Amino acid sequence: MITKITGQLVALSDNTLTLRIDAYEREVLIPEFTRRQLQGELNQTVSLHTIEYLEGNPMQGRMTPRLVGFLSEVEREFFELFCEVDGVGVKKALRAMVRPVKEVATAIEEQDAKTLSSLPGIGPAMAERIVAKLRRKVPKFALMVDRGESREAEVEPDIVS
Repeated sequence: MITKITGQLVALSDNTLTLRIDAYEREVLIPEFTRRQLQGELNQTVSLHTIEYLEGNPMQGRMTPRLVGFLSEVEREFFELFCEVDGVGVKKALRAMVRPVKEVATAIEEQDAKTLSSLPGIGPAMAERIVAKLRRKVPKFALMVDRGESREAEVEPDIVS
């Protein structure tokens, strides 16, 4: 399984990017919040933490390996958790993730189904299902801090006094 990939960003579209790695180019699916972070990085070297999955219909024998990329391991971990909700697969999660992980996690933690249902492809019933399944699992994601120029999202350490 490919868990991290590094290469030159040669193309960026609405939901994919293309990385040049030596003589190869690899298409990687990305959520909207990642695309926004990568604007202005064309022809730069970028590293993505990835999820690999098979897309297609096994009954027809057509399965295509796909990569989904994120700028941090924490974002990848949140995405995997989000996909665990019944009715949310990789494609729906990719469409829904237009806001940064911290905002989505905060909405889940605060049981804000209204905010969640404003995400593309997430209706009121699905928003309630997401809250019910994930609200106890997302507090660390709601504490994420953007590290600016490094483009790496980190989890803010707990302060113990």
